Amino acid sequence: MSHTDDLAYLRSVAEAGQQAASLSGRFFLWWGGLAAPALLAHWALVSGLTGLNTAYVGFVWLAYGLIGMAGSVVLGRSLRNKPGSGAVNNRGEGAVWNGVMWMIAAYAIGIVIAAFAGRAEMILFDTIPLVAFGGYGVSFWVASSLGGPKWMRPLSIISWLAAGGGMLLVGTPGLYLYCTAAVIILAVLPGLTLVRNEPKTSQA
Repeated sequence: MSHTDDLAYLRSVAEAGQQAASLSGRFFLWWGGLAAPALLAHWALVSGLTGLNTAYVGFVWLAYGLIGMAGSVVLGRSLRNKPGSGAVNNRGEGAVWNGVMWMIAAYAIGIVIAAFAGRAEMILFDTIPLVAFGGYGVSFWVASSLGGPKWMRPLSIISWLAAGGGMLLVGTPGLYLYCTAAVIILAVLPGLTLVRNEPKTSQA
């Protein structure tokens, strides 16, 4: 797709009084599609279902992080051929989700380092997905405010409720089943909706 194609798309959107379609769907699907099985694997390990050492949880999340980051790079490159990638709402949405991603990573890495140093309780690991849901809420709110889909606004509230409600399950294996369901609602299903609504790729 050429810059002329992108400008033509943005011009048609502006003339219709609309915002460019959100291009974040593929990232929702990618990260949600990785997080849901990772959470299920975590639950299976800590509940004793697998009979394996719970230390394997660390390998599950290490694989999640490495595969997720690599996939995000590939997905980011694929957006170069999408009309509207330079629109303000898509640039703003991308920026806030990137910020949330790095915030979650910093929080998780900080807990890992503190645990190895003997200065953190293991139960803190249970708060990582809940902090992530709080970040989801902020991102949905900002994206909606920038002209994203209106349904993102209630999703932000659901995200915050999921973060707070999950505190009741901290310290129990059931937390990870709860988080699996939350990820499907907050990432996988929105991702499917957004991908269906993406503009068609223009041919150069």
